[in-house]
Amino acid sequence: MDGDAGAQAEKLYTEAVHETPPNRNKLDRLVDLLCDHPRLLYDSFFAKAHEAAGIAVAIWHGTGDMMSDDNLLILTPPALWGWTVMEETVCHAPPQELRETRYPQLAQQFLELAEQTLAHPDTTPGPVVRRTIQALTRFWPEIINACISLKTQSPAWRQLYEAMLQRADSLMQLSEQSDDPALQMHLAKFLETEATIFTAIPQPGGSSRSTLSLDQLPDSHAYISKTALATRGERARQQLLRLLPSSDHMRLCNTSFITATINSIVYLMNLRPQFCDQLLERLINWYVVTNSSEQTMTHLQSVVIGKTLSIALLQLYTRRYMGAYSEVLERALDALNGPEWVRWQEQQARERERRQRQQARQRSQARRQAPDEDPHSTRWVPAPEDGQDELAYQPAPGADAELGAIATLPSSEAAGQKRTAHADDDDDEEKQMMLLEESAKRVKLGEEEKMKKKSAASEEERRQTAVDTDQEMEAEMQVALQSELPFELPSMDEMTTDARQEHVVEAIRRVVSGSERVRKFIEHKRVLHSVDTVSGPRLQTLANGLSTNSKVLEDSMVMLVRLVTNCYIVFFEASRTGGSPAHMGASSQWNKMHECVEGVLQSIIDAPRTQYGLAMIMLYELWMSIVVTDPELARTPEKSDSEYTVLALYLRWCEHIFDAIVACSMEAASQQVEKAASAAETADGAAVVPQQQPEHDELLLEFIKDVPYLPLALLSKVEACLKSPSTAALGFVTLERAIEQRPPIFSAGLDILLTYSAHPDRATRVGCIRAVKKHYPNGASAQRISKMASSSFKMGVERATKQSAEMEQKVAAILNQVDDVSMTDDVPMTDEAVEMRKTEAVEKKKADAFALRKQGEQAIEAGLVVHMELLLALSTKNMDLLSVVFDAYKDAPLTVQISIRRIITPLVKSMVNAPAKIIPVLTQFPVGAETLAQRMIFLLCSDATRVPARELVQGVLGMCDERNLDGNFMVFLVNGMDREEALKRLPSIVGILDGSDGPRMLVRESFARLTTSSLNRPSVLSPTQLLMGLHDEAVVATGQKAVEAVGVYEAMAKPDGTRVFSTPVFDTALKLLAEQEHVSPLMLQTADAYYRRRGGPAGTVIKLLQKLIERKVWEMDDGMVEVFVQSFRTMLPGTLALVKTVPHDALRRMVEMDAQLATAVRGYVSKMPDSARKPYRWLLH
Repeated sequence: MDGDAGAQAEKLYTEAVHETPPNRNKLDRLVDLLCDHPRLLYDSFFAKAHEAAGIAVAIWHGTGDMMSDDNLLILTPPALWGWTVMEETVCHAPPQELRETRYPQLAQQFLELAEQTLAHPDTTPGPVVRRTIQALTRFWPEIINACISLKTQSPAWRQLYEAMLQRADSLMQLSEQSDDPALQMHLAKFLETEATIFTAIPQPGGSSRSTLSLDQLPDSHAYISKTALATRGERARQQLLRLLPSSDHMRLCNTSFITATINSIVYLMNLRPQFCDQLLERLINWYVVTNSSEQTMTHLQSVVIGKTLSIALLQLYTRRYMGAYSEVLERALDALNGPEWVRWQEQQARERERRQRQQARQRSQARRQAPDEDPHSTRWVPAPEDGQDELAYQPAPGADAELGAIATLPSSEAAGQKRTAHADDDDDEEKQMMLLEESAKRVKLGEEEKMKKKSAASEEERRQTAVDTDQEMEAEMQVALQSELPFELPSMDEMTTDARQEHVVEAIRRVVSGSERVRKFIEHKRVLHSVDTVSGPRLQTLANGLSTNSKVLEDSMVMLVRLVTNCYIVFFEASRTGGSPAHMGASSQWNKMHECVEGVLQSIIDAPRTQYGLAMIMLYELWMSIVVTDPELARTPEKSDSEYTVLALYLRWCEHIFDAIVACSMEAASQQVEKAASAAETADGAAVVPQQQPEHDELLLEFIKDVPYLPLALLSKVEACLKSPSTAALGFVTLERAIEQRPPIFSAGLDILLTYSAHPDRATRVGCIRAVKKHYPNGASAQRISKMASSSFKMGVERATKQSAEMEQKVAAILNQVDDVSMTDDVPMTDEAVEMRKTEAVEKKKADAFALRKQGEQAIEAGLVVHMELLLALSTKNMDLLSVVFDAYKDAPLTVQISIRRIITPLVKSMVNAPAKIIPVLTQFPVGAETLAQRMIFLLCSDATRVPARELVQGVLGMCDERNLDGNFMVFLVNGMDREEALKRLPSIVGILDGSDGPRMLVRESFARLTTSSLNRPSVLSPTQLLMGLHDEAVVATGQKAVEAVGVYEAMAKPDGTRVFSTPVFDTALKLLAEQEHVSPLMLQTADAYYRRRGGPAGTVIKLLQKLIERKVWEMDDGMVEVFVQSFRTMLPGTLALVKTVPHDALRRMVEMDAQLATAVRGYVSKMPDSARKPYRWLLH
């Protein structure tokens, strides 16, 4: 059987990997087959899986070309398959015969590959990294469980445990440093696993005993420390809570990651209830803080996260073993006030009432079935007198015995109720309350019957009055509508011209007459009276508060609209058949008809929300008349040229109703904001727990969607909402949904959103930008949106430039007054006092100028933000838009450039994980925008502990080579280079030194990044290699800058305070430098500086001088000889012993170059014995 399966597995594997790209479906089928036949995993397929994943990781880490399409398509599927197979192999118990031999070897290979994969997570595809973390998370409990259960103390298993412990440390460190939401979701699961298995179970019933826990570990294990694992569990719990984002940029966070982290925390409380107090308090505090305003959490995030948290806590609350923590959970659920918690409480209340009724029936049946009444049984006594406490009212003494067997609830049924600390007292109180209720019902029964009889007469009287009123209203309306002869539309072709004219006039007169009667009907005082207590089969209460028997008001208004429709049909037919129909002018009856009809409209305008349905019916009736009378006009309504046509009437009605709806919606939105603001503060000023954000009023949106034809000019009236901060949300939410659900208004609505995307109010601006961004860059209006964003930004730069010029003029005017400070006091003063007064006046003028400049810079930046946010938001989807920023930046004044660099910071930081998007624009920056490009490179590499992406390093270095740029562009990228690249770029970095502090700080940062190791990566250069690199010929060619660079290096310190330029580094570097073919004077200058400034060992310097003498330094260039002589004189008297090793000609040259050295050498020679002094007579004379 296994043989057939093995052949089938080999066939699937061969077919899958030989396709380009590899066939994922076949690889998935292969995994299923291997799971059914696990023996195949140990035979050969673990090796294939390890090879597939290992080759992919090696290629990605070797080339850094992770994002190329070829690598992703060809290497990723086999790598994922390989990790899946390895996980299935090591995370299941192996056969007994392989437990001590084959399995530890496979697990060790699995852990080694995991180490390689996690060593460079930035250059490995995300799915592979996440799959690795998932496999390690699953393997961690398996290895712990195996080490506990195995009786043998095999060194192989100990090595596995120690290796996995190192991988766990790497994952913990990665969770502290990574900002990738997808990665953190899997890291949260790992932290949840550690926090669970490294904690003891509080009680036997608190969780499943099958769950691995710390109390299963023996106190004296051979190589596992119980205390150390408990510390890991506590650290994992704390780190899991720290994963919840708490910054002001939560909108950039992934909602799925947040909900996954919440579920992990709640699941941890489910498995380990003893941490409920600790975890729940911090979780609720986090939610309260982040949900306090829309600046931190969007409405959608608030809804999703609040619902997730409410459901998770409710499920936890219903667990039986969480009874001890029920009060804490209840407080949290009450604070959240989610709909699930409210519905659950209502359901439990109904269930308790049902049980009470059921128990009452059981007690009643028990009493009826009793043959003789026990004198000590429960007796019903009268209700308490007024003023007595009903809760203190007790039944007869024999009640407890009879009720005890019935009223006790099973403990399982009580699990869903709110728990208290006095569970036993609840049952007694419940029994007493049920007895009181039945007693009160009997006593009050007679009283209720008396009240019913007493109110019957008055109710009948009110009913008759209401019926009479309704009959009068209906009769009056029927008379009003039927007082004229029925209107019939005869055939116009059979009528004369005068008859046609008369029919048109008659139709107009009927509309006028009908509108006057309807208005009279509306204004009648009896119609305005609401009779809420009347009930009858024909009565209907309208939404506007009117009570009629047949919806007379609606019917009459619809009938009036149809009269208007018939009137225009008559006019259209008369015009079609010839003749001279009624003239449409200001003095005609058409004008009077429109005035009368629009007078009826006021009842809808006064209550647009309650009369919305009626308004829609009337507008649709009018629109149908347009379609019937003039279909061409209905297709092109914007071409109408008369103000008395039915289209003009429709447009006016539509405008009036729309104005009323806008005003009504704005009022409701303002009240909602005021209500929320008042609820946000308590009497003592403390903030209350924020509830879920209210839904926006949809009346305005419904009208825009439902109206048969919406003139585009009306849409501009929504701008009234956007002009006020309290109603801005209503405006942009309505427009955002309207342009999606009603395409004809897309262009006009988008124009409004684009206009207000540069609104001074940030909430309005952000809402409009978010709505616009949904249709970019794939929408048909992408080009228009880009053009609008670019124009807005350029306008902002122009205004900022003008403001900057005005500010500089004002500052210059103030500073010019500094030289013209005169004393106005007539009191005689000493010269010293006069000078002091002048100094104070000058300082005050300078302070005024500084304050004015700072105020102006803040105003410039605030204005730029307004005009720049839309462009930056769109740039996240189309980085080419940043070229507009570069073009405007190069010609802007310094103040504007500084503001642009600050504003663009959040956007660039968000690209840290995907710098490939920004590299094409960054590398093409125009001349004059160098500082902006350098700022962007710095932001992408601001975290010194994080290795810059390889594509960023290659892109910037290529740009520097192509455009011959200086080292300012490379300073923050050096820790992403390899050794050869770093040494090659070192002269360019040293070349930025000019003696000022700014370049020195940049070079110091570059040196620190070169010599500091990062996560799972050694430093690019060791301190010794860096010191030797500074003495390279190309660096030495920079002259004084090389000397300054050595000075910067000499002053550097490590994070622990120790010097980088230590004695071992100095000794090693000088020895290697002295052996090089070309020796530079800088080497001796470095040695001299180290000796004089740091008190370094003189012996090392003297040995260096001796080495140079052996290499005949006097034959080198004059600069080298001059530095050698200076160093020789500096190290006196230690160098006098070397005088004998220097040839006479070279010594003569040395003493001629330095008089102080000549004096010291003469003194040394004069003390020699005569035989030794003889060759140096020339020196003595």
